[in-house]
Amino acid sequence: MSKTQLKILVIEKFRALNNVKIELGDHITVVCGKNGTSKSSILGIAAQIFSFETDYVKDETLSFRQIAGGLFKSQYSEHFRISDTFDVPGSMKVNIELHDGYTDQVATAKLELMKRKSSRGNTLPRPVVRNNSTATGSSNTSRNFTHPVIFLSLKRLYPIAARDYKISDFDYLKKHKQDFIKLTNELLNRGASHATGTDGMISSAVAHGENYDQESVSAGEDNVGQIVLALMSFRKLKEEYQDYKGGLLLIDEADAALFPTAQVNLLKMLDRECKNLNLQVVMTSHSPVLIEYAFEQSQQFRRKYKTIYLSNTYGDVQVMQDWSWAQISADINTKTIDTVSGTSLPSINVYFEDKEASDFFAALMNRQPAKKFTAPMSEITLGCSNYLQLIQKKIPEFAEKSIICLDADQDPHTKGKNFKTVVLLPGNLPPDQLIFEHLYNLPADHAFWKNDLQFSRDVFTNAAREVLNEFTINGNSVDVKERIAAYIGKKTPRDVFKRFYKGAEFQKLVSSGAKPYNPWKHWIESNPVPSNEFLERFKTAIYGVMKNGYAVDAAKLTVLEVKLKKVNNVFKQIV
Repeated sequence: MSKTQLKILVIEKFRALNNVKIELGDHITVVCGKNGTSKSSILGIAAQIFSFETDYVKDETLSFRQIAGGLFKSQYSEHFRISDTFDVPGSMKVNIELHDGYTDQVATAKLELMKRKSSRGNTLPRPVVRNNSTATGSSNTSRNFTHPVIFLSLKRLYPIAARDYKISDFDYLKKHKQDFIKLTNELLNRGASHATGTDGMISSAVAHGENYDQESVSAGEDNVGQIVLALMSFRKLKEEYQDYKGGLLLIDEADAALFPTAQVNLLKMLDRECKNLNLQVVMTSHSPVLIEYAFEQSQQFRRKYKTIYLSNTYGDVQVMQDWSWAQISADINTKTIDTVSGTSLPSINVYFEDKEASDFFAALMNRQPAKKFTAPMSEITLGCSNYLQLIQKKIPEFAEKSIICLDADQDPHTKGKNFKTVVLLPGNLPPDQLIFEHLYNLPADHAFWKNDLQFSRDVFTNAAREVLNEFTINGNSVDVKERIAAYIGKKTPRDVFKRFYKGAEFQKLVSSGAKPYNPWKHWIESNPVPSNEFLERFKTAIYGVMKNGYAVDAAKLTVLEVKLKKVNNVFKQIV
């Protein structure tokens, strides 16, 4: 089905806007900025482009109505208050580019302020669409594009107590009351069970419980009711209109009276309904929560979401392209960018093949600033092939949103694959074999063995007796890889080394109460180069996961860069 979509507005001049280009998202566009940057004017311009009275291709009259009876269009008096002094003919010039669903082609036009006679007979400036490229073969190219629009202006926030209104049973709402309640509860995370329509100064509807009614709902509930009613009006239109080409929903200050979770829920709901109803939503907002969520989505879904930030910090109002949330926040709050403190980042799950690998990782990350960004999943252990299969099947948790630490003897780059969420632990052996080799090669008089636990080299060799016997290990040093290659016994080397590692005596050494004598800490201190190389690989992986898996914006990743540099600096001081 071909749908109408507004693509680009180039505002050559109108009020505070001069040579400003606005690119709109396929689903949701959030326009934000300080007061006086003409955010609402952009909504008004978008509304003024369309009407929904005639299908010019079929030359048919369209008489469809919203649930509460309103037209699918916005009168210019609803979104513009024209100044006789400043809003004169020639003071507005906007170039329009869109895809027209009725002709299924790219279309262009201009929006200009011209003098037109009002219904009262006097001549007033009025925005008029001119040079409509779809009006071929017609003498009238000064006509709006056909497209249903609902404009939710700040009028919807008129205080409930001051309104003149009455209960009204809207037929469609009456038939689909449970849908209205469901959507409202989803957005507000509530448990309302009733819904009531109201008419009068503002046509609306609210969901409420059994112990209160429309007379005592909050401003937030009322705002949500009007937004949900608008969505359901588009649903009604899609059901009734065979040639439905989508719709445009415009919301001024969308976050008004909504708590943070409801603001995020609103965007999630709108995104879904944009897909279901072929809607395009353009909204303004001052909410940090809503703007930040929309920006992060725009980094992950660049066509669906757009965040338009208008700034007059550098003179004339400008669209700041690809500004990060940190930059937007700093400009809105009139402060410098917070580059280190107070910046939240997601906690990244880290998976391992076994407990030995988890212990090794814990020691590597001990006292490192990057540790706060990780969530080791120590109780979940899968084999290398299992993890790689999950990544190849593009399971998001493993292919995008987590880091998998595999043993050093694994090769995740098989068959030309480059698994960006995989990091190999240091060394050239599985952790249990690696730590065995390290400790065996320490002489009996080494300082490591002189500990309060009295875990001497004799205790170690006694605890590792099965390993020594099975692989014929003797003398003062060992090459574990060579001994395993020469092994002709019937036992599985992996199982033999695991039994050693999990033995009660050795576990005393790696337990939390024996940190001064942790063998992994000693290995790291003795092997600074491979340990640092691991931290660099881990840094690259966590950076990529945050950017690609969680759409963390550029400024936050700059903060991560700063903190991960600290990781290496602190580590170098330790070793």
